[in-house]
Amino acid sequence: MHEKWDGEDLRNDAIPNVFLVSGTWPDGEFAADAPIGAHYGRHVAQTLKRVMDDRGLTQRGLAELSGVHHNTVGRVLRGDVYPDLATLARLEQALDINLYPTGLHRRIQQLRDAGPG
Repeated sequence: MHEKWDGEDLRNDAIPNVFLVSGTWPDGEFAADAPIGAHYGRHVAQTLKRVMDDRGLTQRGLAELSGVHHNTVGRVLRGDVYPDLATLARLEQALDINLYPTGLHRRIQQLRDAGPG
């Protein structure tokens, strides 16, 4: 059965990092009502940061590999933007990894349905 996301319209989401209530981006704690887009943005930033660290890649190095401008890489890593599909595709292809968090909306909704605790 198809589940509908029970949240705000994604087009009206603020940038992902504004939904942190404690800690630092991308590993801090989100507000309980953070929109699903913010969770997706955080997942992409966490994964990208981990892979770059593991491979010793800088933002400029990844820019050279992927064709994504280093400023864009930095903005994605800082949670200042939601990466578009073309950017995700270029980064995934350059790194030979999956960045898009398939099914994350279901996991987030299950956590919300379970409530605190």
